[in-house]
Amino acid sequence: MEHFSPKIVEAVETVKTSPSVQRAFDYVKDHLEETIRDQKELVLIEAPTGHEKAKAERYLSMLREAGLDDIYMDEHFNVIGKLQGTGNTGCSVLLEGHLDTVFSFGDVKGIETDAEGRIHCPGICDDTRAIAANLAVLRAFKAANLRPVHDIYFCGTVCEEGLGGMKGMAWTLDQLKDKTNLLATISIDGATAEIFYANATGMIDLEVTIEGPGGHAWTACERVSAIHTAGLAIAEIAKIVPPKDPKTTLTVSLIEGGQAIHAIAQKAVFKINARSNSQAALNEIEEQIYHAIRRGVEIEQKKEGGEGELSLSIEKTLDVPAGSQPDDAAIIQLAKLATQAVGRNYKFLPGGCTNTNMSIERGIAAVTLGRGGEEYGTHTLKEWFNPKGVYACEQKSILMLSVLAGLDGVIAPLDKA
Repeated sequence: MEHFSPKIVEAVETVKTSPSVQRAFDYVKDHLEETIRDQKELVLIEAPTGHEKAKAERYLSMLREAGLDDIYMDEHFNVIGKLQGTGNTGCSVLLEGHLDTVFSFGDVKGIETDAEGRIHCPGICDDTRAIAANLAVLRAFKAANLRPVHDIYFCGTVCEEGLGGMKGMAWTLDQLKDKTNLLATISIDGATAEIFYANATGMIDLEVTIEGPGGHAWTACERVSAIHTAGLAIAEIAKIVPPKDPKTTLTVSLIEGGQAIHAIAQKAVFKINARSNSQAALNEIEEQIYHAIRRGVEIEQKKEGGEGELSLSIEKTLDVPAGSQPDDAAIIQLAKLATQAVGRNYKFLPGGCTNTNMSIERGIAAVTLGRGGEEYGTHTLKEWFNPKGVYACEQKSILMLSVLAGLDGVIAPLDKA
């Protein structure tokens, strides 16, 4: 049987049974229709990574309408607002979801709801559901008159998806470090009300460019080929065996090159994605990749009759840090107990590449909670969301924020997350 800290068990029980917290729980359940309306409105404001301004402006106004006064949008279009704590402690916790989606402008054609109540629209889950849920959490705090002791920041972050590489969260944390002692962050991202992440899978993307003189496939047949070189390099990369523990993966994901079917290729470009639950393992696999690429170039350059010079460029286009927290960390225990407290069975998944990575890198206690509900087809045009029972996500957030930040007249803040 799993062991939990008696202090955290008692804190969860105290908060869960508080009449004011129960009012907040009831609020998010009773106002689910309003939350889904917000979700539908926000998903129609397209926000490809790097183009979040319009959605950010609307989200800021919605948070302000919900009663968050101390709020602003930064130069990157992160939305950052503070619910003032009663204790003037200089400490805070943060609740966030990301504003951007993986889709391009024009991909969102509209919203359809089927006979089973499922809402069909690209981006309806990831991560529009999260920012709507967090807005509902703020409204519940206000409606139930929950007064946190520490400050609580509500944020909509940018540049989480793709090559955004969680930069929005990094920018937000870097801004807040001069304003507050940030004790913990809660991100909403991922499926179901049971799943949560509390460790960080690191990730790198590399873009490899190889160039040579090119020439006619017949008359210049002795010349080196950029595509042959890329093939040799990829063959060397394929020999690398990533460790299974810690889980580490490696793939050449994209390749293009050449200029004509009857020509020796002047240029080839390929891209690599590597991930690991360990930063040390990720660093090691990166070094092996560089060695393999250089070996491929060397083989082609030294082949018999290899005329012409090859050039090699390797650009790191994404660098997301790996990291971990102890399995018995207070915030992990709290996430498990909070999930149980709202009537769900928790599922703590290993790894995870979410905005939590940026908190863990900075030594801040952090979890990423699932959005609640049933999901299908995230990151595809077939994405849909079933809102049945999704308020469990908001209830977990209310409970965790209350324990971490404390509630005036109910409970003191948790000593350490």
